[in-house]
Formats: sequence, structure tokens, C-alpha cells
Amino acid sequence: MVWPAGEAAFVTGAVSGIGLGIARALVAQGAKVALADIDGARLADIAAELAAAGGVVTTVELDVSDADAWEAAADRAEEALGPISILCNNAGVNGGGAIDRTPLEVWHWVHRINTDAQFIGVSAFLPRFRSRGGRAHITNTASMAGLVPMATVGAYVSSKFAAVGFTRVLREEVRGTDIGVSLLCPGSVHTRIGENAEKAQAKLLGREPDAAVMAQNSALLATGADPDRVGEQVVEAMQAGQFLIITHREWEPLVVSWNREVERTFAEWDGRYGADVSAQMLVAGANPVAS
Repeated sequence: MVWPAGEAAFVTGAVSGIGLGIARALVAQGAKVALADIDGARLADIAAELAAAGGVVTTVELDVSDADAWEAAADRAEEALGPISILCNNAGVNGGGAIDRTPLEVWHWVHRINTDAQFIGVSAFLPRFRSRGGRAHITNTASMAGLVPMATVGAYVSSKFAAVGFTRVLREEVRGTDIGVSLLCPGSVHTRIGENAEKAQAKLLGREPDAAVMAQNSALLATGADPDRVGEQVVEAMQAGQFLIITHREWEPLVVSWNREVERTFAEWDGRYGADVSAQMLVAGANPVAS
């Protein structure tokens, strides 16, 4: 069998968008899938669809921001499917607006789901992967907004920059083991994230959803990539041990522009403070903060 056939995966945000695309692609490759999502009503429908396609699936209703729920969710998934060896931290939300017009509760909500939940998910599954040994893989979904700053979506951007940093550190911490790590940074994908986020944000703030905002976001994302094709791309990248996954080359000039600004700043600096031993240790492959 070709990996991940026969393996068991845990996918968050699995009932729509990229999460559903990943779940469908994993099933097509012979993997068993635990579908985790806060939308309990839709979980049964998606499970029925994938089972009809020949998949072995189970459902786990989960609020990924609830730290106390993860261990039980992992246990339920493994009771149904056997040991999980693939974690796809995909659930995410958009919210807020310009930084000075974003309520603190919205800021915290976005970070709890986009950043904290990835840490909690890894904390639940990584010890299991380490203790069992064998091949395992963790994929975290960030965004091109984690590589390129975008005005008026500061909460989303900062949460995705954090997800990028977290996943890059995770790769370093499992380097040399059989645990692979991938970082998905998609551009526009035809998902319901804009609609879902506006409804959830409106509920959080005790107001009605803004129909105009939902329509605008939906129209923009309707031109994006097919989430099923993105799901296939993610599974192919995991199979190949590929770390960074992108979906659109159009973002390259923006990413390069920021990197060149960083490089130019280093080149122009006069080095007046002398050598930094911590940086020299990192270049040499040592961790300056390890004990």
C-alpha cells in the first residue's frame, strides 16, 4: 500500500471548504478519517457522503478552541478508527476589520481558533505520535495572509502569521524523526469562510449578520480555487514530505517584496553592536535556548 492508505487521520473544519477537500482526498487514498467540526448537523451528511464513496469515517463534534475537549475527541477518534497518525489542523475563521475598529473579543476569538487551536491539537496528538513511533504527519492550515500583511484584516493576518511561525518551529522540533510537518498557505479558495465568519462574529457581538459583507466575501471567494483540488494537493504534499504548500503563484511578488526589505535592512546595517552569539549558534545548527 502507498501511504496514507490504511492510516487514520483527524481533520478539523472537515464539513466544508478545504477541510472537506482534504477529507475527500484522504479517503480517495485509502485513509480512514475522523471528521471534526463544530457543525454537528452537517457532520452526519458528510460522513454519509464519504461512506457512500467507500470511505471509513467517524464524526467528532468539536469546538477546536475548547482546550478541555481535545483529549476526549482524540480518544473517540482512535476508539473508532485505531491510532491516528495524521493530524490536519484546518479549522479557521476570519473576523474583525481595521485594527482600531476590531473589538477585543473578536480579536481573541480569531486567535483562539486560528492559532491556539493548532497548538492544542498538536499538544493532544504529538505525544501520541512520539510514543508509538512510525510515520506520522501534521498539516497546519495558515494562509497567504500569514506571509503577506493585508490591511483591514489585522486579526486574521496576525493569527495566520502566528500559525506560520508555530508550524516552522514545530518542523524544527520534530526534525530527524518520522513525524512530517506541512504548512498550507492558500490564496483565494472557494469556501464559505467569509459567510461563516460573519455569522459567527455577529452572534459573538449580539447583532445581525451583515448581508452585504457576506455577499461581498462570497463573490470574491467564488473565483478562488476548487477546495477539492486543494485537498488533493495537500495529500500529495504530505506523501512527498513537502513542507510549504501554496495554491497561487500570483502572491509571489508580494512575498518576495517583504523578504527583500528584510534582506536590504540586514545588508545596510552597520553591525555596531558586534556579534550575536545566539545567531551564530543557530547558523551552526545549535539551539541557544536549549538546556
